[in-house]
Amino acid sequence: MLDVLLLFSSICTAVVVGASQTITGYRGERVDIRCSYESGYESYSKYFCKGDCLIIGFKNIMVKSGSPAKDERFSLTDDTTARVFTVTITDLRTEDEGQYWCAVEKTFTDDYSEIVLLVKLVSDYIC
Repeated sequence: MLDVLLLFSSICTAVVVGASQTITGYRGERVDIRCSYESGYESYSKYFCKGDCLIIGFKNIMVKSGSPAKDERFSLTDDTTARVFTVTITDLRTEDEGQYWCAVEKTFTDDYSEIVLLVKLVSDYIC
């Protein structure tokens, strides 16, 4: 029984790497979000998730490498040489604002980096 509990707890663990980033974008425009990852994970699948992504079974994956995006405004490109994947969101909307996670899909514990996206009106932009 203890073996089963240990296996279950290891499957449900998430690894959060790096500090949280706050990104500001402007409604109607585009934003590029850069997500770095460690050496050795170049061939692994990457994804960009909104909300409570650390809870298994409740992932709201907006875009994943090698798969069509949930919303066509989202795209993901992976620069394996620089070990950075970039998520681009076009035509930003107020409802896009919120907590997101850059993730590298691994066997038992995905690696996550938190992104907080703020969406402002273009009129709020000051040069």
